[in-house]
Amino acid sequence: MKKLVIDLGHGASDPGSIGQAGTCEANIVLAIGKELNENLKGFDLDIKFTRLSDKFITLRERARIANEFGADYFLSIHINSASDKSVRGVEVWEYSMGIKKLDDFSNGLCEDISKLFNIRNRGIKLSKEFSVLKHTKMPAALVEVDFISNVEGEKALKDSNNIKAIVLAIRNNLINLFELEVTTNDILYKVCIGAYRDKNNALNQVKIAKEKGFRDAYIN
Repeated sequence: MKKLVIDLGHGASDPGSIGQAGTCEANIVLAIGKELNENLKGFDLDIKFTRLSDKFITLRERARIANEFGADYFLSIHINSASDKSVRGVEVWEYSMGIKKLDDFSNGLCEDISKLFNIRNRGIKLSKEFSVLKHTKMPAALVEVDFISNVEGEKALKDSNNIKAIVLAIRNNLINLFELEVTTNDILYKVCIGAYRDKNNALNQVKIAKEKGFRDAYIN
């Protein structure tokens, strides 16, 4: 069974970036992580989270958890911030490029989230400075979902329906990365992805769903 470590950035005494309305990065990524934990149950994948509660973990400890677990991949989830409050967009950081499956995952995730929020796809970026990328022994990626420093970005990230949509994007790209089978049976269930106040967000989500193979997706 393949192994994955999902790292939720910051926590407790380290709130991470803080939006203009006081929203903490640590709380947003924790909400994403809890929802993701539920959405990944049932897959043939051994998953460990570095945290699923509001607690502080050092950067070295996060890498140690992944290394001792023997993870095949490592994904760290963060929210971005910038001094320029107009900036929005999604990006994924890697230590170095060249691992095709990881690059495909990163590009796919950026594409899906950028379409979801109608924000800039900032693509894959490289850095030797991120501790969790530098000290993990497996292919690793760090996603910066959007900019909490932007008023609209912060507002979007506080919406529980948007959290669910972000989780769906991460989940779908993890399914592709690990080549997981999505099991079905003879019973058909209707699935509601979410409710959106902004019609453009709803249209973007339907478009993403159809691109992922859910051709019957529609807005009700």
